[in-house]
Parts: sequence; structure tokens; C-alpha cells
Amino acid sequence: MSENAPTILCVDDDPDVLSALQEYLAAQGYHVITATNGVEAFLQVSRQRPRAVILDLFMPRLGGLGALDRIRRMDASITVIIISGVEGAVEMIREASLSVAGTLAKPFKLAEILGLLVQAGVLPPKKVPAGAGMPSPAAAPSGRRRVLVVDDDPEIRSVLVEYLQGKGFEVLQAGSGEEAIGRLTEFRPHVVLLDIIMPGLSGVETLRRIKSVQPGTAVVMVSGIEDQETARQALVLGAADYVAKPVDFQYLDSVLQIHLFMGRLDSKG
Repeated sequence: MSENAPTILCVDDDPDVLSALQEYLAAQGYHVITATNGVEAFLQVSRQRPRAVILDLFMPRLGGLGALDRIRRMDASITVIIISGVEGAVEMIREASLSVAGTLAKPFKLAEILGLLVQAGVLPPKKVPAGAGMPSPAAAPSGRRRVLVVDDDPEIRSVLVEYLQGKGFEVLQAGSGEEAIGRLTEFRPHVVLLDIIMPGLSGVETLRRIKSVQPGTAVVMVSGIEDQETARQALVLGAADYVAKPVDFQYLDSVLQIHLFMGRLDSKG
């Protein structure tokens, strides 16, 4: 973990939600601390002074609203994101115009949390994987954002390629991990959409090789339901995110937007 990693406090009395937030945000490079109720949250804020708090609205022992009030009194500059699984609660927060960076209803998608943090200026540190000392390739003459789609299913590739081209991306496809590695140097994608389960070179091993050749490329794992645990493990190995099959294109749009934005920040740095 980088010494400059922003500290994020995740507060929820549901251990599964708390674990998912902690695992995902830590994989993005943040320093993550947790609390299971409002009292613990207030103590963590007073001790750690996090950059942002992801706060469940309804919890035992000083709920989210009480914790929010105390956090605001202690340090109004802390970014707060409210989450809730209670019907109508998120709308209530929005209508009350409370000073928060965003509100999300459960179940939410983890990339939505990252998107709100990025919009609020709470950015993860730049990751420096193995081989990062290699010079970054220059942008292709077209100047368009480039996406490499890697999947052994030609129908899935076709759908993704057609959709991405319709969004204005320059898209190349590969039917295997070996083919994807062979196309990296010439195509120099900004993002790789990488299937996890493929014959021959697996998605995880392809990820390792991509990161050794082009460490600055954002690799988004595309996983079936049975593959999502592997996808989460891939985050630890340097994957930028994962998208479940069948692909939710609205969610894919948000994932691409976030990681292309992060890539532009890195190139400026």
C-alpha cells in the first residue's frame, strides 16, 4: 500500500457488505478501515481522520444520520457517501438535501462507489506494478480510446465489439489469451475486457502477462456467475475491475468511464 493512499472508512452492520467494500477498495489502492456501528465510526473518524466515509444509514448504536451529524461537526471536509437497503431511505436523503457526495441504494455495484469517490476528488494512488519502469507507449494516431476484447466465445465478442464501436471506441478482438498478448504491442489498448475462463492461457495468466508487458493498461475481468470469486482474486493481481455476465451495458459504461478517467490522470502525472 502506498504511503499516500487515502484512508476510506466503511461503516455497515452487515459483515458481507463490509467485507466486499473493504476488499474492493483495498484492491483499488485505498487504505481501508471499518466500523460496524455509528459509535465505532465516530471513534474511527476521531482517530484516523479518513478522507471519505461510506456510511450505512440504518445501524444499531447511533445510526447513520447521527454519525453523519457528528462527523460533520468534527470535520466538514470529509467526503461522505450514504448507502442503505431500506426502501425509500435514499430518496429521503436526497430530498433532505444533506451534504453528502452521493447516495446509493442496496444492492449497489462496487464501481458506483469508486465513481462517487473519484467525482469527489478522493483518488486512489497510482499503482506501480512490476515492470512499471518501462516507458509508456505513445498514443495511437487516431487519438480514440482503444479497447481490446478477449473472449473465446465469438458471439460475445461480436456483441461487445459492436456495442463499443457504437460508443466511439477503437476496438480490436482476440479469441484467446495467446492472441491477446500477441496484439498488445501493436494495438496498445487503454482497456482490455478479458474473459476469465478460456481454453489454453487462462484469463488470470493472461492478466499477469498483460501487466508485465503494459503495466499501465486497465484490465477489466469479464466473469460468469461461477467465476466472480476468481474475478475478485484477480483484483489483487492488478485487474482494474470486473464485470459479470450477461454484461449490463450501463454498468460497463460506468466502469469504462471511471478507468479511462483514471488513466488520463495517470498520464498527466
